[in-house]
Amino acid sequence: MTHIFDGKAFAKDKEELIRDQVNRLIKKGIRPKLVSILVGEDPASVLYVNLKKRAAERIGAEVEVISLSLSSSISVKEIQKTIEQFNNDNNVHGIMVQLPLPWNFSGKDRDEIINAIAKEKDVDGLRGDSPYAHPTAKAVLEVLEHAKNISKPSLKEEDLRIAVVGASGMVGRPLLREFKRKGIDAVGYNTKTINWQERIKEKDVVISATGVPDLIKESMVRDGVVLIDVGSPNGDIEKRTYEKASFISPVPGGVGPVTVSCLLENLVEAAFLKI
Repeated sequence: MTHIFDGKAFAKDKEELIRDQVNRLIKKGIRPKLVSILVGEDPASVLYVNLKKRAAERIGAEVEVISLSLSSSISVKEIQKTIEQFNNDNNVHGIMVQLPLPWNFSGKDRDEIINAIAKEKDVDGLRGDSPYAHPTAKAVLEVLEHAKNISKPSLKEEDLRIAVVGASGMVGRPLLREFKRKGIDAVGYNTKTINWQERIKEKDVVISATGVPDLIKESMVRDGVVLIDVGSPNGDIEKRTYEKASFISPVPGGVGPVTVSCLLENLVEAAFLKI
C-alpha cells in the first residue's frame, strides 16, 4: 500500500513549533521580518510570495513584499540597491529574491543579485557561503526522514540508495550539497545523463526536481520505491507510478508546504541572532 505524504499537515505541525519560538522573540521585543523582492508579475511567483506571506502571518512573523515592475526596464544595479537598503535595516532579519527572475535576466545577473544579500540575511540559502540550508533541500531531507520511518525503518539514511534527478537545477544542486554535508551518498542525474532512466531503477529513493511534467514513468522505478516529487508547477512523476511506491510525496501538497515552513524556520533562526 502506498503512503501519500500530507505536506500541509506536516507543515502545520512545524508551524506550531515555530510560532512558540516567535512568541519568545516577541517577548524580547523582536518580531522576525522577511523582505521578499518580486521582480515582474509572473503569476506563479506572485502566488508563492503570497503563500509565504500568509504562512508568516500565521506564526506571528512579518513579510514585506517589494514589487519591482519590469515596465521601467529595471537593472541589476537597481535591484542590488534595493537589497542594500534592507541589508542595513536592523529590523529586517531575512531577504529573499523570488526566483526564477524574468527572462531578460541572465544566470550571471541572478548570481550578482543573490550575492548582494548579506549572508546572515540569506534565509533562502542561495549564496555559496550562506549559513542557512536551502529551504526546499531542507524540506526534502525532512520528508525523506519521515518516509524512511514509515517505509524503511530498518535502514539508516546512509544505507539508502538515493537518486536526485535534476542534479544541476535550482533545487538539485543545493540538495546534493546538503546530502554531502550530512554524509549521505546520493547520486545526481540530469535528463542528458546517459541511461539515467535505467540507473534510477536500482534506487530505493528517487527525488525528481526537473520541472518536466510526468518525466518519471512507472517503468523507471522499482517496487517499493520512495518517490519525492519536487516538480514545479506540475509534478515530475506520472501518477500511475504511485502504484509501485511505498511512499510518495506528491505535487501539489507535498514538499511545497514544508519548504515554506523551512524558510520561516531559517528566518526565526536569523532573528534569534539579534538577541
